[in-house]
Amino acid sequence: MDIDEARSLVLSSFDDETYCYSHVIPFRHSNFIDGMAWVGVLCGAAHKIGDVSIAQKAENYLYRLMEVGPDARNFAPVQVDDDWMPSETIPGYWYTQKPQAFAGPAGLQFAIDCGARLHNPYSISWKARLMVLFGWLFGYVSRGGISWLSVFVRQYTNSMFMAHLITRSKVPTSMLWLCEDTALFQYIAGIKSFTEYPDPSRTTGGHTEEVDQVVPMKDRKPSAWVFRNWLKTRYIRDGVPVDEKYTPIWQVVGDYLQSTIKE
Repeated sequence: MDIDEARSLVLSSFDDETYCYSHVIPFRHSNFIDGMAWVGVLCGAAHKIGDVSIAQKAENYLYRLMEVGPDARNFAPVQVDDDWMPSETIPGYWYTQKPQAFAGPAGLQFAIDCGARLHNPYSISWKARLMVLFGWLFGYVSRGGISWLSVFVRQYTNSMFMAHLITRSKVPTSMLWLCEDTALFQYIAGIKSFTEYPDPSRTTGGHTEEVDQVVPMKDRKPSAWVFRNWLKTRYIRDGVPVDEKYTPIWQVVGDYLQSTIKE
């Protein structure tokens, strides 16, 4: 999939009337709860290269997400699931609620830093500085040695890189191995690269297997996240194709941000 096709699919993932975002194509409402993080990063990337269309759609989504209700993670003009609540501020809308941790507010902050006209109600600067302070240690521990500890810390990989992104801090040498073949992380580390992305088509099944070496991005599991899976995990497709694709937000983000790095 080239960048033009990926961009077209990302544009179709936003509903211009409701400002909703869909993590799959064709568009549908769902329980996807990481929109603030990844649409925020998308918004920032679009602003950086001057893609007004995507930037505006992403801003509209982020603005409504913060307005529809406290700690909103997703919203829709219909009740998607039993735990969705009616909005008290925007009649006719429903939302799902869960307190934000770090990645969501960090994605929002990146969008603002790149020019989005939004407000960040979350105080995360001290968390970001703390994570950056221990970044060198994170790189060593996540690589292995103490297996149970590396498994525990790897869940914070996204947040660790987002902390370096919004503080504009240099990624420590010990973390550079985590950047391999991951365009977003390589951008944060200032590394120019080309990444081949996985087929975003969904199937009825699949399984993963861990290996000793970093798996090329094209062989990792396609997902709705900019980065989700452990980079030493290979994805094996099972089952049959589903007439649905993940929105290739990770490809647009990676290609846009990589294009801003000079050779």
